Amino acid sequence: MTGSTSVTLAERLFVPQERWGWEYVPPAPITPHPEEGDMPEWREPREPDVSVLREGIADSAGRLFRRLLVTFVLFVVLKYASADELAAFVLVGAVVAFVVVPIVLPLVRLGFILSRARAARQTHYNRLLKAQQDWENRRKAHERAEWARLEAAQLWHPLRLRSGPSRVDVFGGTAESWSNLLATLGCSLAQAGTKLTVADFSEQYVTSALAGLMFDRGHRITQIELPTHVDRYDLLAGLAPDEAAELLAQAVHTLREQGDHVDLRALDADLLETVLSRLTGVPTFSRVVAGLEVVRRNYDSVTDRTLDAEELTLLSSAVDNFGQGERVQQELQFLISSLRKMIQGNDSGNGKASLSEMWDLGGLTVVNTTHDESRRKDFLDRVVFHRLLHDVRGLRDGGDRVLFVVGADAMGLKALEMLAKQCRRVGLRLILMMERLRGDLKELLGSSDSAAILMRLGNAQDAAAAAEFIGKGYKFVLSQTTTQASTTLTKGTANTTSASVGESNTDTRSKTRGTSWNQDAAHFFISSRGGSGSTTTGTSFTESLSSGWSESVNQSTGDTITKGDAESRVHEYVVEPTTLQSLALMAFVLVESLPSERRVVIGDCNPGITSLDRVAQFPRS
Repeated sequence: MTGSTSVTLAERLFVPQERWGWEYVPPAPITPHPEEGDMPEWREPREPDVSVLREGIADSAGRLFRRLLVTFVLFVVLKYASADELAAFVLVGAVVAFVVVPIVLPLVRLGFILSRARAARQTHYNRLLKAQQDWENRRKAHERAEWARLEAAQLWHPLRLRSGPSRVDVFGGTAESWSNLLATLGCSLAQAGTKLTVADFSEQYVTSALAGLMFDRGHRITQIELPTHVDRYDLLAGLAPDEAAELLAQAVHTLREQGDHVDLRALDADLLETVLSRLTGVPTFSRVVAGLEVVRRNYDSVTDRTLDAEELTLLSSAVDNFGQGERVQQELQFLISSLRKMIQGNDSGNGKASLSEMWDLGGLTVVNTTHDESRRKDFLDRVVFHRLLHDVRGLRDGGDRVLFVVGADAMGLKALEMLAKQCRRVGLRLILMMERLRGDLKELLGSSDSAAILMRLGNAQDAAAAAEFIGKGYKFVLSQTTTQASTTLTKGTANTTSASVGESNTDTRSKTRGTSWNQDAAHFFISSRGGSGSTTTGTSFTESLSSGWSESVNQSTGDTITKGDAESRVHEYVVEPTTLQSLALMAFVLVESLPSERRVVIGDCNPGITSLDRVAQFPRS
């Protein structure tokens, strides 16, 4: 990583708002235009109803021949009678009455109506073209706006806790996961002026990235390596005999397998307090072990000069307080064996600083515990943890500080709950980071005033417990798919036989009479009737017989394919265990309880996200 890139990354990480990571929020997909599929279409306008007019013209045209014939006969008669003017008047009147009025005028009216209808249709078509163009312009404008929204949408939103819990439990993940989570969260807390204290029992130096970033920004960094720095810091400094005895008894007690053992813890505290209260010098681990050897009656004052004469006298007077029973001897042996693991380097206790002084330091304070011997490392972790617990009890106000405990798996549920209780009492935020979700640690999930962050959990039982905690929800899933195919063949034959017999009888009669017209000298027509006529009568009879036969054959084939899908409502995990087992290294699932809902969010704590484009400055509302 180059210097300029590091500075840029630090500038983006150090924001005054608390940030645990980022939530990826895909933008809403492009929505179709509200009028999509509703493009204006051509609808033929209603034609004018000219059926009556056409029928009138057709009827007039059908009668035209007869009328013209009558007019022509009348014209000839008038012409023959030398009434030319009257004939012309009759002819013109007939043309007007029989042609112009019933045919020509209606045709002109029909043409006008049809012409006006064509003009209205063209106007309607022009309006349609304009409406279609306007629709296309609106659709394209909506599409351009949607693409612009999609390209400008923020994809990554800062992730914060809305419930403001006093404790956050982090389960799962790797050293790289924790390192990135600490870097992302720690930078934002440091920028807000919060003091950071990290007790790292993981031996993986997960605070190195955070320390490097804070150092580049000018923050104070304090590293305490135990037991390497045991010559600088005294874990028992500043403690009264009863306080030191309680601290060591609790640390030793957590070494035992699960069980109550309250009586053994009380015995440990009594033995240790008896020794510590009789030490006149600095109560170092070597001197405590020597005092226990005195009580056990196994101390050699000739070869071992750890205790002075006064202390030997005081301790010897207390030997008979506990007797020499097997139980006491076994517990003394257990205490001596455990505390001897803490003796290393300069154990004089002179000139050493108290570990409690780190609470007055600003910036980042890290306490790392490492050792090649597992038993020594394990007991050292427990002593440091309970020293932190003791110091938290003595704080008046921890509101400006956050305590991280990394690798707290081995401390036990009761010790962690005790630390959480004291942190909540003094207003000190506590963040526990544990590798596994097993045993009684499951009871931490969802406890009072807490939130949980679940990272990759490779173990199947751990993942199942985490999925159960996240919860289940109802959803519809595809449960059945069916496909049915059928073929139908139909054949049929029909025979028809028919016979008919017919008979008809017809009677016809007709009668004819005549009338004649004569013209006198004044050219008037005079009718006259004649006496001639004729009558015709006829009768006919017809009979018929017919028969028929027919046969028809039909055949039909039908194919039917039916497909169907069925969905069912199921109650399943919101996040499957397999999903938790395969999470990305930097991904996590945040679970917190709000007054009106339970919030489950998937986030990513990779600090490099700040270098991406389209990263929002504020959380998603």
